[in-house]
Order: sequence, then C-alpha cells, then structure tokens
Amino acid sequence: MQDTSADNDVINLLVTIDSNYLPALITMLRSYISVHPSDKTNLYIAHSSLTQKDFSILEKETEGSGVTVLPVKIEHNYFSDTPVLERLPEESFYRLLAFDFLPDSVERCLYLDPDIYILKPLHSLYNIDLGENMIAAGSHLHGFLNILSKTRIGGVEHSRYVNSGVLLIDVAKIRQSCTVEEVLSLIKKNLQRLILGDQDMINILFSGKIFIFDERIYNLDEKSYNYYNKNFGFDFDGVKSVTAIIHYNGKYKPWLEDYKGVLNAFYPEIKEKKGKPDRSLKKQVKAIWKIVKPDKKQALTIATVLIFLLAMLICYIISGKEMAKIVTEPDLLRGWLEQFGAFDEMIFILIRAVQTVFKFIPAEPLEIGSGYVWGAVPGMFYCVIGNMLGTLVIFALTKKLGKKLINTLFPRNDKKIIDTFNKSTHIYWLLFFLYLIPGSPKDGLTYFVALTPVKKFPFMLLTFIARLPSVFSSTICGEVASEGQYALSLIILLITIVLAALGGLIYHSYSKKKAKQLDSTEIK
Repeated sequence: MQDTSADNDVINLLVTIDSNYLPALITMLRSYISVHPSDKTNLYIAHSSLTQKDFSILEKETEGSGVTVLPVKIEHNYFSDTPVLERLPEESFYRLLAFDFLPDSVERCLYLDPDIYILKPLHSLYNIDLGENMIAAGSHLHGFLNILSKTRIGGVEHSRYVNSGVLLIDVAKIRQSCTVEEVLSLIKKNLQRLILGDQDMINILFSGKIFIFDERIYNLDEKSYNYYNKNFGFDFDGVKSVTAIIHYNGKYKPWLEDYKGVLNAFYPEIKEKKGKPDRSLKKQVKAIWKIVKPDKKQALTIATVLIFLLAMLICYIISGKEMAKIVTEPDLLRGWLEQFGAFDEMIFILIRAVQTVFKFIPAEPLEIGSGYVWGAVPGMFYCVIGNMLGTLVIFALTKKLGKKLINTLFPRNDKKIIDTFNKSTHIYWLLFFLYLIPGSPKDGLTYFVALTPVKKFPFMLLTFIARLPSVFSSTICGEVASEGQYALSLIILLITIVLAALGGLIYHSYSKKKAKQLDSTEIK
C-alpha cells in the first residue's frame, strides 16, 4: 500500500465500508472535495469485500483533487463471533483497530461515516488539541437518554455518551496504550452490552479519554437539530452559518423513500430513491435479544434471584404484616413466643436470622421486643446470635450467587467499600469499627465483606463483639419498658435514635471519603 502520510500538511481520512455504502461514500467524497478542492488528503478505506472495480470508481471520483485513495483490506475475521453483527456490518468495528492497520507514519486521522455530508472545511476539527484525550467526538443524546446510555454500558467517565460517526483519532497515542488483543478481550468481556456495536465499544474503550466537540458544528443529525431547534432556536440559518458536517444516521437515509426529518434539504437531490427502510420491530427485538440473552450460568442466577424475591414477597403477604405487628408490640411478641414453650428462644433466634438476611422484618423493634421479653442482656445475646446465623446464610448466598448479584443490588459508590476492604492493611480493625458504629448498614455490609478475602470465623467473632453495644441500647430500652418505666424507656429510645443517626452520618462520611481516595488513585 502506498504511504504518503509522512507529510505534516496531509489530512488523513478513514472510512470503513462494504459495497452497500459505496454510493453514499461517493456523495460524501464529492462534498469533501467541494470544500477541500486542493487539500492533500489520504483516504484510507478499510474493507473486507470491495473489488478493484469499486476502487476504480472511487479513483475516478477523486481524479484531479488532492485526495489519494488507499485501500486497506482486513483479511482476518476479528469480529465474526460478535452477536451485534446481526444488526451492524462487521466493517463498522474496523475503526476500533485503526491504530493497528494504518501505517506507522499516521499519527492522527479523521474517521467519517459514509452517510454524512460536508458543508464546510474540516481543518479546525482535524487540528483540535486533544490534550490527554485519545479521540474527539460529539453526542446526539441529552438529559435522561444520555444518562441511560452511559448506564447501559456500565458507566463511562466522560460527560456524554458519544456518537461514533465522526471521530478525530490520536492514532499514535492509542498505539502506545492499546493492543489488538486487549481490544478484542474488552469486546468479549462486554458482548452483552454492545447493542450499538462499535459505538458502545468506543465509549467503553476510551472512557475518560474523549474530547467532546459541539455536535451542531461537526456531527449534526436530526435528533440534535430537533433538540437545539426546540430549546435554543437553532434553525436552518444556524446550520448554514456554523454546521460543517451533517450526519444522516439511523435507518432513515436521504437516498431511501419516506425520509423522516428536515435535514435532507442539505443533501443532493436523489432522483431514483431506493425502497423504504426496514421497520420490522420483531426483527430488531430478535437481533437485540441475541446480543443481551443470558448464558446458562447467568440464566440460573437470574432464576435464583427471581425465586428468592418471590419467596420474600410470599412471606410478606402471608405473615409479614402480622409479624411486623407482633415485633412492634412487645406484649404481643411475648404472648406469641409463649406458645413455643422451651423453644421460644430458638424460634426468636431463627426470626432474627431471617431478618438479618431478608430485611422484611424491622430490626430495632425486634431488639426492643427481645429486651422486653427476656431482659437487656439475654435479649442482646439472642439478637446477636441470630445475627451470626444470618451472617452465615449471607456468606453462603453471596458465594453462590456471586458478585453480579451485588452489582445489581447496590449503588456504585457503595460497592467501592469492597476496594476499601481489599486495600486496607488493617482490615479486621476497619470492620470492627464499621460494625461498632450505631446506624451503619451492618447486614448490607456483610454482603460486601463476603466478596473479600476476609476469613469467615474471625469476621464473625469480631462482629459479634462489635454489634453488642448497639443491640444492647435497644434491648435495655425494652427491659425498662417491661418494668413500666415508659419515660425512661422513651429517653433511652431517643438516645438510641440520635446515636444511630450520628453513626449513620459518620459511616456515610467515612465511606464517601474512602470512595474519593479510591477515585484519586485509580489509573485513568
């Protein structure tokens, strides 16, 4: 392949297409040449199926301009096992590997989808100062849709989910930090997230390393036009004034019938349009299902979680309200337990264990009821013994269901506490402190701890001790109430609530501080 990219004044363009998009590419090239009539340009075309005849047509189109057509045939089927190919062509993924197949002398290139039209010169785009970023891109999403798209792919550090139709790529910088194997491994890891294929991967791969440019200028589509027109009065005069690139993305194209939108007014007139776009919802849903469908292990986990939640719901419907009433009224609790005779303590301990795991029974009233029935010290020990049994169940559930369940149940910042445990050199002292604080989410923490290398029985011993003061403050409240000292009981209860609130604030402040420390030490 001829390499003419060593010239510092050359513009390196990249497109990745199959033969279906050849006519669109020709129109895009004509628009590029019309605003860059003499600019020296290397046009790299990454493909797997174009013919010599196709390239002869392209060379004829660029004849007399500064554009040199440079074919790059991709021989290897890197993405053949990617389910998204049901919806998108394999060629769309090639831009992810531009750092590998472009000549070493290419340090920067501008990727353009063929379904765009260029209205103004692109020098200012091509010469953007990327700083520490690896690519520059625009976004077509705002507000909730932007948040939803970022969340769908597991969250990204840049402010907006970007569109991949126009990309300024720092090829040299990416070469220094990526390998083909790493990119393919990341694709494999995220296969079920890639509903939008390479675009999702670009947002994942370059998380926190994307310069966001103004899409009104360099990547305007119908969605963005509608948004800016409605909210900022951006109209056709604005397009004519500032827009350099219009992107006809999505299924509606200017060369197809039934175009939806207004920006086709800027596209050359098409005398003989092709058929209507495929609107088959069933086909789209089927294709998306092939991407996101769970494997056998995931299906088993999901089924287990659903059964678990269903069991909780059934328990609550059958006995939850009644149980809640019993544990919030100590006299009822005492009367209810008496029917079990010598097994009343055992039944209470089992109830406490269930409450630790499932949380559909409130904890504090149960502790107060325990003190009311048996006294402060015995009631305290029965509660904590129940906690320990529940802890064993939590460890078993977490080991069985794995980290994926925790990821779905708890917020991202809360999950960072796992990293705090893993990185702490005094992990057991840290755990003792957290379980000692009144108001800290002790049972929720246990789910996290079960994912760390912490040994089960040392953990249970230290948390047994650490839980005692907090539980004791509740059981002594119950004991005082059983003696008719309601004023004193109320004072103790209020003190307990205040301590729990203060403890909750201390825990929140501590966990937030640790999360920030972890954020500052993460490799960007």
